[in-house]
Amino acid sequence: MKRIKPSLLHIWLVNLTILCSCTSPVAEDKKAHIIPAPERIKAGNGLFTLQQKNRISYSDQSLKGLADSLSTWIHELTGLVSIVETSTSSKGKIHLELTKDKSAFNDLPDIYGNSPKEGDSREEQYLLSIGQKNLRIQATAPEGIYRGMTSLRQLIGGNIDSKGEKVYLPSLEIKDSPRFAWRGLSLDVSRCFFTAEEVKQVIRMLSLYKMNVLHLHLTDNQGWRIEIKKHPKLTEIGSKIPNDGKPEGYYTQEQFKELVQYAADHFVTIVPEIDFPGHATALFTSYPEFENAVKIKMDLGIAGQTLGALDVDDAKAMQFVEDVITELAAITAGSYIHIGGDETVGLAEDKYIRFMNKARQYTLNQGKKIVGWQEITRADITENDLYQHWIYFENSEADPEDKGEKNISPEVLKLLGESFMKAAKDIERGVSKNAKTIVSPTGLVYLDHRYKEPSADTLQRIIQEKVGFTLLPKKTIQQMYEWDPSTLNPLLDPSQNIAGVEGAIWCETITNFKELQFMLMPRLAGIAEKGWSKVENTYWEEYRVRLSSHTPLWENMNWYYFKSSMVDWKQ
Repeated sequence: MKRIKPSLLHIWLVNLTILCSCTSPVAEDKKAHIIPAPERIKAGNGLFTLQQKNRISYSDQSLKGLADSLSTWIHELTGLVSIVETSTSSKGKIHLELTKDKSAFNDLPDIYGNSPKEGDSREEQYLLSIGQKNLRIQATAPEGIYRGMTSLRQLIGGNIDSKGEKVYLPSLEIKDSPRFAWRGLSLDVSRCFFTAEEVKQVIRMLSLYKMNVLHLHLTDNQGWRIEIKKHPKLTEIGSKIPNDGKPEGYYTQEQFKELVQYAADHFVTIVPEIDFPGHATALFTSYPEFENAVKIKMDLGIAGQTLGALDVDDAKAMQFVEDVITELAAITAGSYIHIGGDETVGLAEDKYIRFMNKARQYTLNQGKKIVGWQEITRADITENDLYQHWIYFENSEADPEDKGEKNISPEVLKLLGESFMKAAKDIERGVSKNAKTIVSPTGLVYLDHRYKEPSADTLQRIIQEKVGFTLLPKKTIQQMYEWDPSTLNPLLDPSQNIAGVEGAIWCETITNFKELQFMLMPRLAGIAEKGWSKVENTYWEEYRVRLSSHTPLWENMNWYYFKSSMVDWKQ
């Protein structure tokens, strides 16, 4: 990929150290290493000092919970205790302020895409002003205040000095806004089950980097992970399928509702996925009486992948589908439900289209909108529907050892090839139907790629060799950072066709939460930047400097991350 030249913003970020060290001898090396890169930053003079009994005030009662959260964050990172109070003045304190004057943000660029909560994405915009005596976060809605708080949290984490009880922050003004309205992660809890508490940790990490969607892949061949009360065998049997010794389990509907609320409290929307009609081994194991519409009998030789799909002409199966969507919609607060639709190898095209049309209508009947994988563009979707553009064939000159294993029989390759050939027209079909695309290119945001570069920590060699899908090529974190969602596919105009950006982590090789953490970070931060920041504000050499100072935040969260040798990590 052609390197993007540094902008004035980059030059300012890299040289902020010089500006600060000239201001105060005790404030050496103060940084503004924020991820995602803000829309605009302007340097100020002097430093703001965090110390014991900081005063945090808020202008509106709706902000009290956020003020309390900010106080908690400061204490967790620094040990400093803050006093939270209501006030209309920002003098001499940290102040959270709601404003009705939207014109203050009129000079920010348009936000592309679809909000996962069907709200006004401009509510995410914020102004963070840090002076020598006052610090203010201003926005038109609590969500914008929260986004500004996460930038402040990163500033604090990157400027902690273990030598003293004070933390010095650079004076600056940030005016910020997202590039795309939808910025998410698809988390595969079917192939490796993660507890509700572990999912909450992922939610906290997403929110730290201004991501606003957690797409939960709840069903697949390896396990059914959500309670459906009309069909109890799904969890009695389908959640306990032997899975190479990995954890079994599922979320009760009450647990799921708690996750939905927890995510909302962190300004993240959960989009649940039931992967219909394929990826159905757990389903067929639970209810073997349902018809399998795929008649081909073949071992694909790919871990966790089998042939099979529900039959649209099986009345009992379709009643089951309607039951599942009805119960899921009732416990989902967000506007969208993901109905899958991918990799139905061996399923007749007419059956596929009729099935997806029915599943879509069941979802609309419950007052929800649909998301599906890119294959659903073959069904009767419209401008109100979203699809994920995931099939991305790279014309790269990778080293032979990095291309991934291809120990697949010619018969399977032929079958898969025929399936992927159909996908060549998916995006064109989606554009013609005015549906919006969630950009999720396999080679760039699928985080089950193995890390190519070595770790700076030799103790990570074993886990690095163990996890990651061997069919995929190895990738450096730089390779998975240097791309632009707006130019990925020439058919997609960001102002018209792109809903947003979403990464994905598939868990065929992951066996526990530590391994999940290792595969997510630091690459998740890069995906967040591609969704939030305009491309002119991002380039690798400057990004890796910003990334290096985020380790105190991750370690404070007890997060196990890959210590890429391409980054000079802060110690």
